[in-house]
Amino acid sequence: MAALKHIYILSFTGQEHHWMLFDGTTLSESEGPGPKNKYPVVALLPDPLFFFFRPKGVTKSRHAKSATLMQMNYSFPEQATGFKVLRPSGGAVLGYTSHDLLHRFLDQHREVLSKVTVLTSEFAVCWRAAVAEGLSVWSWKGQGGVRILAAADELTYFRGGDEEFDNRFTRLNLDGEPEKIGLEKACKIFDEKKIRWARLNLHSGGKAKEDKGAVLDFKPFIIAAILTSLIGIFFIVGQYHRWQLSKDIAKEWRGKLQEVYVSALGPAPGSDPYGKILFKLDQLKSGGSNKGVDVIGLLAVLSESSPAGITIESLNLGADSGNIRGKVSTYDDLDGMMEKLSAASQFNFVLEQATNIKDGIDFSLRAEYNR
Repeated sequence: MAALKHIYILSFTGQEHHWMLFDGTTLSESEGPGPKNKYPVVALLPDPLFFFFRPKGVTKSRHAKSATLMQMNYSFPEQATGFKVLRPSGGAVLGYTSHDLLHRFLDQHREVLSKVTVLTSEFAVCWRAAVAEGLSVWSWKGQGGVRILAAADELTYFRGGDEEFDNRFTRLNLDGEPEKIGLEKACKIFDEKKIRWARLNLHSGGKAKEDKGAVLDFKPFIIAAILTSLIGIFFIVGQYHRWQLSKDIAKEWRGKLQEVYVSALGPAPGSDPYGKILFKLDQLKSGGSNKGVDVIGLLAVLSESSPAGITIESLNLGADSGNIRGKVSTYDDLDGMMEKLSAASQFNFVLEQATNIKDGIDFSLRAEYNR
């Protein structure tokens, strides 16, 4: 939006105030805006009511406001009135704090200040003009002999004449002649660069309505909230994927277990196949009754004692004993098996018959149950 050429400016000398008008070319005294004024009205609050601070190395940062506040809190930890940041546009960043007399001054001049739309100071206006011109070294002279020398990322406050200024300039190892920025020159730059005065507000006009938006830069918090949300979403998606994978694995194992139940119990294993298997195992152990043979134990003894190549052709178990028929390769294998079977304490094995056949020895054993 194009800047308006006519600007009413209210300034103060001590407790007195006077009006000026900038018409785009010159700054002259004025009687002030009328009741139907349509032009912007700017109040230049006394600069001694503010302390300005130029941050180091943050002008191109997205978090310039937060970085400026951190630098000011580190440099001036005892300040009780709080710090604020002025960042009207681009790389223009200026930290500041107000004197505790500011609210008293605003109360004393409430009536005349009610006509203004922007509350700023002469130095803030000159600083914004210097930034727009790209000046790295410049100076400003205010009321009461207060002077500020701006060089690199520092503002040097001092009082004194040209001799003191030259000493400060030399002490900072600066060369050349610094640019002097005054109010009228700054107004011309504002008009040429179409700079918006409204972005130089240092105060909203009342203690209860103090501009809180300049104190903190909420962008870092918004970015942090977005990043935290994204991390949470990724975590939930990862957990869902792991749950789905575990669910598929569990389904696969349930299918394999069902195949085992079907192979052991038939095509209709029922609602409690595991219980049925335990029941059948108990029946096998008891031989069909509570006083029967331990079939699993008998098979275990035979398995541990049998030689390689043995063939069990039949296994008949009764209430008190059982008969086992099979075939081994040689008599030595049969003798070795009988020797091992004799060591079993829960069974008594008796060799009833051993007969030579074409490809080995056919044998018959009787297993008596020791109860």
